[in-house]
Amino acid sequence: GVVRGPFSRNLFPLLPAWPFMLTACHLKRRYVMGIILGFVSLFFFLLLSAKALTKRLHFHKADNMLMRAHKAFSGLLFLGCFMHILFVFPVLKNRNVSVMVSGLAAVLSMFLLTALCHMIKDAPRKMQWHRILDMVMLLCLLLHILFYYADFRAYKQKIEDMVFTDIRVETIADGIYEGEYDAGYIYVRAEVEVRGGKLVSITLLEHRNERGKDAERITDDMLERQEIGVDAVSGATNSSNVIKKAVENALFRSFAG
Repeated sequence: GVVRGPFSRNLFPLLPAWPFMLTACHLKRRYVMGIILGFVSLFFFLLLSAKALTKRLHFHKADNMLMRAHKAFSGLLFLGCFMHILFVFPVLKNRNVSVMVSGLAAVLSMFLLTALCHMIKDAPRKMQWHRILDMVMLLCLLLHILFYYADFRAYKQKIEDMVFTDIRVETIADGIYEGEYDAGYIYVRAEVEVRGGKLVSITLLEHRNERGKDAERITDDMLERQEIGVDAVSGATNSSNVIKKAVENALFRSFAG
């Protein structure tokens, strides 16, 4: 519902500043803030849901306190979800569709709950829908967390399973080759030009990443040393390895051709 109270008076004047804060925030920190805001939203959802327990267990003081803070907590939940979406939006394309669908379902059920609470006037019927949608939201949030964890584990496994082959550049026929490697959170598509048994150019046609932008300078090291097996860029190891693997796959295309 509409948030009224000390929390809302302090929060809403800050809303116009959020776009500027988001723009200034480096991509390396966005995903961390996104995760933090996701758990903050979960915290306020659990606080709001706790009222059902305090009422059933006759914890009158806690129940009264949660009732007084209900609108403020609801406002903070909406704000937390909104900011969570803003911060994670740039990296959504790197996530499994199950993570996005479960998160979207949780947000939609929250909006539906709010709308029905304002539309339904009959108190018992309103409470019935409130409980149903609370359970739906809880289920969606749990699935969202589980899918995120599974997606992250799959990404880490792809990184760990990565194996490199020692390719001698001088054996590669002249030409321009394209290769890619998809590790989930990181995707690279590279174009490699070979002339006279030497690496002439390495162009990253696409590099989807979250914290690995600095890894792109590894192509300069490859060209300078004329090999793929160069050291990873410090602070961007995973992206460095995915770039190396994409370049390796491009060179393997020369044998296939």
